[in-house]
Amino acid sequence: MPTRNPKDGPRDQLVGLVQMLVAEGQRIGHSFAHRHGLHPTDVEALIRVMVADERGAPVTAGELGTELGLTSGTVTSLLDRLARAGHVRRERDAADRRRVIVRSGEAGMELAREFFTPLGVLHRGVIDEFTPAELEVVARYLGATTIAFRSYREQLTAERAGSS
Repeated sequence: MPTRNPKDGPRDQLVGLVQMLVAEGQRIGHSFAHRHGLHPTDVEALIRVMVADERGAPVTAGELGTELGLTSGTVTSLLDRLARAGHVRRERDAADRRRVIVRSGEAGMELAREFFTPLGVLHRGVIDEFTPAELEVVARYLGATTIAFRSYREQLTAERAGSS
């Protein structure tokens, strides 16, 4: 936990803790990428694909590119690489054959389970220390923070596009 000035309030402390959480998550992602010979963007793509699958709302190649800030050609290369390794698979959208749905591949799921299961055990141990009411507040805060972060990322993306 970062050292804070005692006059800093709980809001400032919370901002610092979120910053550290994000940084630790990035370090874990980089460690996972390095261990498995992947690029950090590959890991981010895998996470987004897995989360979309778990939610029952699979992501398209185009949506993935938008989320990652990648061109369509770069997304194609990324998906080619991940598909060759068995981490993802592509499917044509039954409603619109031009759209490509990206789903987790068995190799990718196995890799993620192997690497992230110990983290999940630690995380669940932390969650078990909170009451349901406290978890509702934490979930509301993290949901709102995610929306704010996404909004800022989209603003930065729009600014970058406008300056090109």
